[in-house]
Amino acid sequence: MLTDYALAGVAWMLARALRRSRDSRAAASWALAFAMTGLAALMGGSVHGFGPRLPPPLAHALHAATVMSVGVVSAGLLAGAVFAAVRPGRVQRILLALCGLKLAVYLTWVALHPDFQYARYDAVPAGLLVLGFLARWWSRDRSRAAAFGILGLLVSIAGATLQHARLGIHPLWLSHNDLYHAIQAGALWLLHVAGRELRDAR
Repeated sequence: MLTDYALAGVAWMLARALRRSRDSRAAASWALAFAMTGLAALMGGSVHGFGPRLPPPLAHALHAATVMSVGVVSAGLLAGAVFAAVRPGRVQRILLALCGLKLAVYLTWVALHPDFQYARYDAVPAGLLVLGFLARWWSRDRSRAAAFGILGLLVSIAGATLQHARLGIHPLWLSHNDLYHAIQAGALWLLHVAGRELRDAR
């Protein structure tokens, strides 16, 4: 619970920095993704810490909302990549509509099936697309910010892999979930470095 809450604090701090760093829709979309990461961590930590003491309907609702929030995170990162990579026009509108459609389908499904496996299924293709955007950005400009973003996504993937394998440092004091939260905080910082340099395509 404590590492969840710490992750929430880091995510909200970085979301605020992103929102202030640049007047762009791309950066604003990533700021939304970071803010929703914080909300997901807060709700997830509350379920972990207080779940047995909560009324079952409330615990279920918090769990479902946590899974749904993760979908908003991937949609926000993907929309930010679209704003940064595609000039305003018909193609951009179509791609953003597809982001919205993906999110609507995901939210509808997990509202009925609130299992974290579906969050992974949703996050993997979105993450790969964002990784492709960052790789293209780096290959075009040799951007230091893009390199930080690529590293952030790779660190996030590594953390999720360790969590899925249930690998931690100590079963009580630093479990696989706690380790994942610590790694994810570092990944968010790396991604925020990239996000602060996002500019809308023109």
